Amino acid sequence: MARWLGHAAINGHAVETEGGRVSLVDRILQEPELRATPPVLVDIGAAGGVAPVWRSIARHSIGVGFEPDARDTERLGRAHGAFGRWIYCEGLVAPTVEEGGRKNFNLTQSPHCSSLLTPRADRLQDWVFADFFTVEKVVAVPAVTLPAALAANGIDRVDWLKCDTQGLDLGIFLSLPPAWRQRLLAVDFEPGLIDAYEGEDKLAEVLAAMEREPFWLARLDVVGTVRGRRDLFARHLGPRWLPWVRRLAPTASAWGNLRYLRDFSRLADSLDRRAWLLGWVFATLLGQHGAALDLAEQGGARFGGDLFPEMARASVRHLRRSMLLGLPGWLWRRLTGRS
Repeated sequence: MARWLGHAAINGHAVETEGGRVSLVDRILQEPELRATPPVLVDIGAAGGVAPVWRSIARHSIGVGFEPDARDTERLGRAHGAFGRWIYCEGLVAPTVEEGGRKNFNLTQSPHCSSLLTPRADRLQDWVFADFFTVEKVVAVPAVTLPAALAANGIDRVDWLKCDTQGLDLGIFLSLPPAWRQRLLAVDFEPGLIDAYEGEDKLAEVLAAMEREPFWLARLDVVGTVRGRRDLFARHLGPRWLPWVRRLAPTASAWGNLRYLRDFSRLADSLDRRAWLLGWVFATLLGQHGAALDLAEQGGARFGGDLFPEMARASVRHLRRSMLLGLPGWLWRRLTGRS
């Protein structure tokens, strides 16, 4: 297990302020429970660098990144300085690992499409981004399950799990022990809608499986790309048009971005004050101010003190502000008959 000990770094960061005062989120993250056990943010498929939604809390958090295709080292390096502690594991996370701990990994033309699973060239040829999935090399890489990798680095929980594993998101999530999954507060998946990999976990399977877990679906974005063969576009439009076809032509649905938040009404006894505080922070970062208000109200009734009422007042302010910002768009849709 020694090779799964990540490269850790501790960084000192200044605290953000609001008008000279420490922000409410920063104050929450400096509560004793969260100073003793900082948020653990795990990114499986970290080639894209630090997730934008994590940037404001990264300095208070432990970041754990897994990326077997480390060709984009610049973005991975930037994560090192963003987190209070950064652990990078250069290897493959898999739902299961057989004795010997190595698996074949498909390095594709685009690092963001590399996968343990084999791309379906026969099905991808009908899509303009098929070349992204061209396998350039198959390498045997060290593999480990997520719980084993985290345990090797002294981590016994995950607060926010972000999966972009090209077909294995659900299996990796389910590889966590049930007690870990019950303490998880946010999960991101990026499952496919089209047949891109052999044996992949597709969007419908993720939705069905998460119905059985204590989470609610906070967001679902369907993302598209252009359907059509590259050779056909090149023959009729010319090779120089291919990049513009990819950028500008009408798209078809190809995969989804799913974000789940913990449902605090289910298995609530497994959640402590730290979880309620951090759940409010996550909901607030994601603009789910109604859910954040509910957590603040229930947290105040459960744990008492002055902090939860202050969080509730902040949620009301955020909710009013977001409604005001949405008013022009609502009026425009009403006037144009698009509501």
